[in-house]
Amino acid sequence: MLMTLAFIGCTPIRLGGDETGDTGDTGDLDTWPCGDGEGQVAGVVTVDGGVDESRTVTARDAAGDEYTGSTSPDDGSYSICLPPGTYDVYASAEGCDDSRDAEVVAREVTAIDLEIRTGCSTADKPNLYLYPSRPTRTEVRVEVDRRQRIFASDPPYAGGWEGVAMPDGRFVTGDDVAPFLFYEVTLLPRQVAPMQRAAGWCIEGEVPEAVAEMAAVLELYGFNAAEVDDFVEGWRLDLPRARAYGVFPQLSVDHAAGLDIQPPLPVDRLWLLVTDVGACDGALPAPAVVPFDRGGAHAVEWGVVLHDVAR
Repeated sequence: MLMTLAFIGCTPIRLGGDETGDTGDTGDLDTWPCGDGEGQVAGVVTVDGGVDESRTVTARDAAGDEYTGSTSPDDGSYSICLPPGTYDVYASAEGCDDSRDAEVVAREVTAIDLEIRTGCSTADKPNLYLYPSRPTRTEVRVEVDRRQRIFASDPPYAGGWEGVAMPDGRFVTGDDVAPFLFYEVTLLPRQVAPMQRAAGWCIEGEVPEAVAEMAAVLELYGFNAAEVDDFVEGWRLDLPRARAYGVFPQLSVDHAAGLDIQPPLPVDRLWLLVTDVGACDGALPAPAVVPFDRGGAHAVEWGVVLHDVAR
């Protein structure tokens, strides 16, 4: 839908390139603030139904080039000047995002309103450990839907990781050495819906005790002491409180975030879907646990999906 809006903040920023917002001599600049060959996306961003602070809005074209603008902290409005083309326009807040497709036409405004709900699901702290048989130059990509966002990573994720994977699990990139590959990614509702909730464990108690019991689940699947310690360190301060935790193991998560490791390594993945079940007042069927095969060159990953747990 095309409509005329009030224009604000109309200087786009192209990441990794030059600014493209030079309006030049376009005639009546009072009514068209962008370049003569440019179009514009504009609208309002709300977070949980309101406006709480300035947000960054990004428009990504088919080639992966990104342009950004900022919302007004007063009313959530934004605008970005863009070359004609097709864009994915999105805004994020605390890992959640909303995105829309936009077709930009020269000297026309495409209205894109975005509504963020911060109760979205995310895959938190997946830690990926690579164990090749010898030091190996390796590329790793996390394969996600275009509407998903990798919003945290270490080492920084720039379309993937490239470095040398060491037999002891370290990943070397230039002068930096990482003990594992870490990322966090938003999940779409259709990716969370099929995650199994039929078999798992019910855990009561304070956060430190709950984290220790979840760490014991990792041990059942064959994670080693260092990997389990990383889990405890990652969650001992960050696990939200719940009346009782339902912990449901997910061994098939490629539909939510695939892994492309080159040269290939066999990889076993365990994500724990954690929910607030209220109380452990019934028998929750225990899963049939088969420990991972940790022999030879391989990779393992653990992660957590918090669902219906107040952060």
